[in-house]
Formats: sequence, structure tokens, C-alpha cells
Amino acid sequence: MSMKIRVATRTFLILASIGLFALTSLGQGKVILAVFAHADDENLVGPVLAKYARLGHKVYVVIATDGKTGGTRVTTIPAGEELGMLRMKETACACEKLGTEKPIFLETRLNTQLGVGTYLREHRSFKEKLKAQIERIDPNIIITFGPDGNNGHPEHIVAGSVVQELLLREGWVDRYPLYFPTYIKKQNEENAGYIDERYVNASVSFNAADRARYAEAAKCYVTQSTPQEIERAVEEAKDRNWNIFHFRRFGAVRTKRKTDLLK
Repeated sequence: MSMKIRVATRTFLILASIGLFALTSLGQGKVILAVFAHADDENLVGPVLAKYARLGHKVYVVIATDGKTGGTRVTTIPAGEELGMLRMKETACACEKLGTEKPIFLETRLNTQLGVGTYLREHRSFKEKLKAQIERIDPNIIITFGPDGNNGHPEHIVAGSVVQELLLREGWVDRYPLYFPTYIKKQNEENAGYIDERYVNASVSFNAADRARYAEAAKCYVTQSTPQEIERAVEEAKDRNWNIFHFRRFGAVRTKRKTDLLK
């Protein structure tokens, strides 16, 4: 998880050269909700969140997990309450740098190693807590992980799938347009986390100031990334060619007429 900042920066550098459809303008005073699994996941689209906040939109970040059992590769603090609190503080720092609203932590556990029964209870808890937040925030768009979880991380996949499940269950697919950050083959072939370019149908450009905010947010995650990794992320964020993200919109066919599968 601690490598996401660097990987996200490097793999999106080539996006500026891809000519695709533009995301419909949000206009002024809209609400964006970003739903992710872990503290630091939001920085995957940090420049996009910074742009929308800069333009005067309200940007909310929801983090599903509690951070207590997160990776300890670059910290001597053991898994537990103290680590969880530090991860929350780091996300609060990052959101402040990006200009978003204060992060919302649902403090659920999505790790199946806790046992299937515990996982299923936590999964249901996450779903209902998230439903309440969506209803309260009433966003114009939602951003979350697609089916590949960006890098195959199982908790990323669960977080994204719960958002999709809620939209389908509650009949919210049209009410809350959902977008997935998207890779294409030449960007992320080594990790198999890409889709056919024909299905990439939205784009958001951003400027140097938005990249700078992303870089400052990256510095907040001292328990997630080494100083060297953070410095690389900061340096890569200065690349002038990196000025656009692309997304795929989630969709579902709505119809009153039911047919056989093969008709």
C-alpha cells in the first residue's frame, strides 16, 4: 500500500497524450465524494480532488478501514490503536493539503484473515455506514476503485464493489454517477490492471498548483512511505506532462422488459 503514491504518479504520466472524451463540467458548487479503502488511497487521484476543491466544489473523502492493522514496513509502531490514530491524522493532514473537507472514517475491517464471519459482519457494517454517508452528503458524482482495485489489492476491490452494490440495490445508478480511475494497457500492463481503451470515457485535467497540492499531501504519510519514496513522488509530481486523469463511468441497463439470457 505504501508504494501507491509512486506507482500512481509514474503510471499516469503518459495520460496527457491520449485524446478522449471530456468529463461533463460540474459547474459551480457541486459535491464530489471519493470512497477508498485505506488512508493514503485518496492520493491516487489527489490532483483531481485538489482541482475540484480549488474550483469551489465540496470534496469529501471516505475511508473504509480503521488503519489499525495496516502495513508497518516503514514504521516501528506496531499494529493497534496508536497506529490507527496516526493513520487518521495523516489522512486529515493530506485532505487539508488537497483542500477537501475533513476525511470521514468508517472504521471497518475488510480483511478476510480475521475470519469469514467477522469479515461478513464488517462488510455489512461498511455497506450500511456508507449508505448513510451517501444519503447525508448527496454527491453529484462518486469516485472509487474499479473492479481491478487499481493494483489488485483485495480491500480496494471490496471498497469499490460495495459502492457499486449500493447504487444497484438502492436504484441510485443514475442519481449518483460513479467513476473509476482508469489505466490502459500501455500504462499498467505489468500489473494487468488496465481496461480496453475504448471504455475510457471521461477525463479531468489539472494544473501545476493541483500537482503541488498532491505532492504536499504525499508528505503527510510518514508511516506509509519512506522519505525517499515521498521525495520521488514530490519530484515526479513536478513533471509538466502529467496534467490529466482518465476515468470510466459505471453503468447498468435499466429496463422493464425481462428476456431469456440468450434472446
